[in-house]
Amino acid sequence: MIVKVAPNRRDGRSSFQQLAKYVTEGIQQSGEAPTKTSWDRLTQYITAESVLNAMGENVEKTIGVEIGNLDSLATAPVEMSGVARKNRRVQNPVYHYILSWPEHERPNTEDIFAAARETLSALGLSEHQYIVAIHANTDNIHAHIEVNRVHPTTYKSQHLEFAHATLHKAAREIEIKYGWHHDNGIYQVVEVNGSKQIIRNDDYADPDIVPTRPGAKQAEVWSGEESLETWCKREPAAELKRVLADTKTTGWNDVHRALAKYGLELRDAGGGGLKVVDVSDDRPEKLGKPMAVSASAAFRFLKRGELEAKWGKYEAPSPDLKLEEPKRTYKRDPHKRLESRLARKAIRDALYERYKQADREARQHQDIARQALQPFVAEDKRRFAELREEYLARRAAIQADAALSPTQKQQAYMVAKLTMTKARQQLVQQIRGERTLRNQLLPPVPSWREWVEAQAQLGDDAAISALRGMVYQDGRDSKKKEARDALAEKENAIAAATPVDSDPSIRPLGNLMWKVAKNGNVSYTFDDGKPAFRDEGARLTFGRKEVADDALAMTLQYGAEKWKDGLRIAGGDFAFKERVVRMAVEQGITIHNSELRGLEQQIRDELSAKAQLAHMHIPERLDRRVAPLTPNVSANAQDIEALARSVDRKAQFESAATDRASYTGTVIAQNARYIAQDVGRHRVVIHDRSAFDLTPEQGKRVTIKYRGGNASVSQPKDRTGRSGR
Repeated sequence: MIVKVAPNRRDGRSSFQQLAKYVTEGIQQSGEAPTKTSWDRLTQYITAESVLNAMGENVEKTIGVEIGNLDSLATAPVEMSGVARKNRRVQNPVYHYILSWPEHERPNTEDIFAAARETLSALGLSEHQYIVAIHANTDNIHAHIEVNRVHPTTYKSQHLEFAHATLHKAAREIEIKYGWHHDNGIYQVVEVNGSKQIIRNDDYADPDIVPTRPGAKQAEVWSGEESLETWCKREPAAELKRVLADTKTTGWNDVHRALAKYGLELRDAGGGGLKVVDVSDDRPEKLGKPMAVSASAAFRFLKRGELEAKWGKYEAPSPDLKLEEPKRTYKRDPHKRLESRLARKAIRDALYERYKQADREARQHQDIARQALQPFVAEDKRRFAELREEYLARRAAIQADAALSPTQKQQAYMVAKLTMTKARQQLVQQIRGERTLRNQLLPPVPSWREWVEAQAQLGDDAAISALRGMVYQDGRDSKKKEARDALAEKENAIAAATPVDSDPSIRPLGNLMWKVAKNGNVSYTFDDGKPAFRDEGARLTFGRKEVADDALAMTLQYGAEKWKDGLRIAGGDFAFKERVVRMAVEQGITIHNSELRGLEQQIRDELSAKAQLAHMHIPERLDRRVAPLTPNVSANAQDIEALARSVDRKAQFESAATDRASYTGTVIAQNARYIAQDVGRHRVVIHDRSAFDLTPEQGKRVTIKYRGGNASVSQPKDRTGRSGR
């Protein structure tokens, strides 16, 4: 287990928010609500283990997160920053380090979290606020630990001057405890009389091996993978030092042989320098340059001038130089990786062939069972035939009965038919139930997933791997859907009051034109080509920030027709919500957002006050049969009703039917949006101005006809058949 301490930012500080976002990217909280946890209790938010995708690669990034002494993962950055501000003397309260495991070791999440807690205890930080996030997006599974150096209750900072050595010693202790591979660092594990002991590693502090450069160190800390530079300083450096110190070493070829054992090659870098190149994957078809590092960074003790003075000018490895097969390389052997991938593919293909064979056998067994049930099918047909013969015999008996009058026979026929119909319905229900029971006895034909689950329960390794892949894909699909839903919730839209799974639809509305997209969404535009809205099934969206009033009005009308139980406004734009609420109040459409109740009432009060003011200013000498035209009054249904009641206090209002209807009467009131028409007997019809190409004149008796939502105006005919004037 390798321990790496992350370097600070260039300004000497770190950000709780940015670091927490990085280490927990891709994780979703699970379990109980974080508000139920205490400050002293560890609350774990762990998702599924890392699983294989279709190509057998570990692609999940954050597979588990644990927080300590925090309320929740979501509020962790704020909480940690708040505690850190209690101690202004601490320049950098964020302490960040990594625990990394070799490729061949894949500990489970519980042990990784336990190891992280033990390192925190060794540092004296177990009571501090921390986040542990496990990443599996590289060849080396690794855990990021972010901890607040300031104590959450005492507000004292922890002294971490020798933290690096403490972490190395704790790592060796943890390796012994869990039986993990032993890495060498400041401390190493040795076995004495069968017992493992931890001792100081003096070779680790070799002054000839320079510290890793900041750029490479920072890259390996954040990626969780060891850099080529650091790796060269381990076994390859020890081997090369041994070769250079050996009196039998006579030239450059001995250096090349030593590095070849680790898949490395020493090359001329130009300008008097040397570089170390990873040639473990030097196939011609490989894209990109091989990884390389300067020899002075990887092996400080390797000095070109000294070696050339001893052996002569640098020599590249000759083609006939015999080199050993690498015993260990920086990266896994790509050929072996390809072989492993092909082997996994062969296992999956074999598993699917087994399923196809099982599917064929299951269908054959089901066909055999169906053949065995054929006598029951014939019996069902016979029962229906007997019922019909009985009915026909009953009709024949009624016809032959001379004692019955024609009227009595008709009544008897009717009773016989009703009796037969009822008996047939009962027989249908009975046979349907019997067939259901028979079908349940048929051998099942399992789906691919059902079959894989069954094989996995039997311990089939290939089925277990395939099932883990399915579960992983389900999780990815769920995360994508949640992300889409979260993004959609921020977009200004109009939806049903209660979430419904509805499809986009095509509805004729005013002068709108529609077009169906490839994804099934229906886009509505005005006849002049301007966009109105888009029906996405569960929501009505606009695809733009600025929405015109006519488009918004049409959207509300469309939504009110589509969702009869009311509408809900989505999105975080308050200005948009206010516009929608105002327009919905004017159109008499109910908005079910509880947080907008106060705004809705405020708008109602405002419009009601305007209507009363308009009513108070009507001159008494005006003809009370026609209300004054007030186009500047807010276009509200309550306004038009108030104007109409000033003409007829007993008026009963109804909305115009815009499909196929005709209304004849006097236009008694108008405002900017509505027209009120008295059609007699205190009935007043309210028309929407948007349905008219030419609006009728107030005070005139007219006939308004609707066809497909459009209204036309004409003069009514008098008793002689001529149009009135």
